[in-house]
Amino acid sequence: MALAVAVAVALLVAQHLKDKPPLINGSSDIWHPAGTAFDPTLAPATFSFVPDYGDRLTVSIVDERTGAVAKVFPAFTFNPHRYRTPTFRWNGRSSDGRLAPPGRYEVRVHFASLDRTTTDPTIEFTIK
Repeated sequence: MALAVAVAVALLVAQHLKDKPPLINGSSDIWHPAGTAFDPTLAPATFSFVPDYGDRLTVSIVDERTGAVAKVFPAFTFNPHRYRTPTFRWNGRSSDGRLAPPGRYEVRVHFASLDRTTTDPTIEFTIK
């Protein structure tokens, strides 16, 4: 009986998660002279994405392995009615100015009023 209840709860949670629409849609771009495996001493990397919702957004660059936040960009309000694609430049440095250690990094976007955070799987950096 307990197993049947656990399976039913798991199915309901899975359905609830599937019903949440994606927060980022459209193309994402990364540009750096060396591609996604970039050398921050050469040039900063530029990336952009298209949010599906207007909201107060906070964008962070996070170490994929440790979850440590390498960089937090200042929060901003995105208004889809005044469409512009947010574009960011990352020089490979953390918020405190130190060079981020070698590793793989991903971009996370937090939507304040929705209280949801998402990762754009098409934006990823590797510092060698």
